[in-house]
Amino acid sequence: MKSKLGRAVVTTAAALALAAMAAPAHATVVAGGGEEGVITAHEPFIAGGGGGFAGTDHLFTLGGGGGWATSTTLGGGGGGVAAIG
Repeated sequence: MKSKLGRAVVTTAAALALAAMAAPAHATVVAGGGEEGVITAHEPFIAGGGGGFAGTDHLFTLGGGGGWATSTTLGGGGGGVAAIG
């Protein structure tokens, strides 16, 4: 019984080792981003924007946006892209 179990363990370990060599599990990953802004007390005003990206071997995403505001008005917008390949 021990002999059969031992052979099964060795066979399984060898099969896993061969599978790992044939299809190594790894990926390249990148990410980054930034933001900026300005605030002033003269006629109260604030503005800002930002963006970022992230990617792997098969997926890439990119996004950004910005906005602004005064004492009476505000606005802004944003957008993004995702690519799978």
